[in-house]
Amino acid sequence: MLAAYETLKQELKKFINQPTNSDEQFNQMALNVFQFQYNHNQTYRKFCRKRRVSPRNIKHFLEIPPVPIDAFKLTTLSSHPLEETEALFMTSGTTNPEKKGKNYHRDLDIYDLSMKTFFKSAIIPDLEKVKMFVLFPEEEVLPNSSLAHYLHIAKQTFGTEDSLYVFSKDEFQVEKLIEELQKTEKNKEPTLLIGATFSFIHFLDECRNRNVNFELPAKSRLMDTGGAKGRSREMEPNEFKKEMSKLFSLPLENCLNMYGMTELSSQMYDGNFLHNEVEYHNPTKHAPHWVRTVVMDIERMEEKPVGERGIIVHYDLANLNSVMGILTEDIGVSAGDGFYLLGRAEGAEAKGCSLAVEQFIASSQQSRGDLV
Repeated sequence: MLAAYETLKQELKKFINQPTNSDEQFNQMALNVFQFQYNHNQTYRKFCRKRRVSPRNIKHFLEIPPVPIDAFKLTTLSSHPLEETEALFMTSGTTNPEKKGKNYHRDLDIYDLSMKTFFKSAIIPDLEKVKMFVLFPEEEVLPNSSLAHYLHIAKQTFGTEDSLYVFSKDEFQVEKLIEELQKTEKNKEPTLLIGATFSFIHFLDECRNRNVNFELPAKSRLMDTGGAKGRSREMEPNEFKKEMSKLFSLPLENCLNMYGMTELSSQMYDGNFLHNEVEYHNPTKHAPHWVRTVVMDIERMEEKPVGERGIIVHYDLANLNSVMGILTEDIGVSAGDGFYLLGRAEGAEAKGCSLAVEQFIASSQQSRGDLV
């Protein structure tokens, strides 16, 4: 298995490092990844056999069965023995602390390459390095947080030497951030504020109470990610961007959002810098060329036409060790090269997601002999 993994990993690195790829190239790479995961991920293989799908009888990546995202909370999805795990990323468990999604990584070579490659073009295409203020705890504090690792790589790779975290363990250092931003104003040094959405909302409220705002230098920007549920008051994305723009005196186009998941190994971003979009209040999300995001009719498991809402499915080649196809509980609309994120599934769509989870559980509980 190790030899097969290393060979495929090298192929995938070359694929990611290509500027672009054709649909045919993506499809072939996806079939290669599926073959590996089918061979070595026992739980996933049972699920595929229940669906009567194997590498022998499919020709297109859309035929590869996506796993419902809740499966990461219910079972182990790994293509290698767990004792060989280099990194284990876990969801926060905001909805249910007893059940956390777990994504096992044999190593982080592909994850880190994926992060670095797309972050540059999506967030700082016009800057080599930028002073960063990270509004999230350090990786040592949250070793199982994919976001903590993501932010560590961002700061390490693209941050100037004077970049810093403004968290001390679980404490948000509001006074420190205010002081540092005031220094930045005087020094006219472009700055990237980056971190969790709930941190920004908390900081906004603190600044309002103190009647403080900022005029950040030209080329400064902000990137938030995640939600605020259970950590602060919630804000609609459009309202959030407007308030951040006012607080920091930033153009709306410099307020960007990253869409990611613990269960994935790649991130999606607002298209402000990627495609020179002009609708900054509600920009489309864009994935890198090693990811295909599809809006699906969950009952038929067929792709929806452009403009019609459905459940979002991500096919992330960088998610090498677990599963490539993930059926989310997010509603979206396809918009050409990108997609609009509309929120969480409700009503019939939510029931469809629950049914997908039930089908996955049923397949994983069957004995191996029943599926051969």
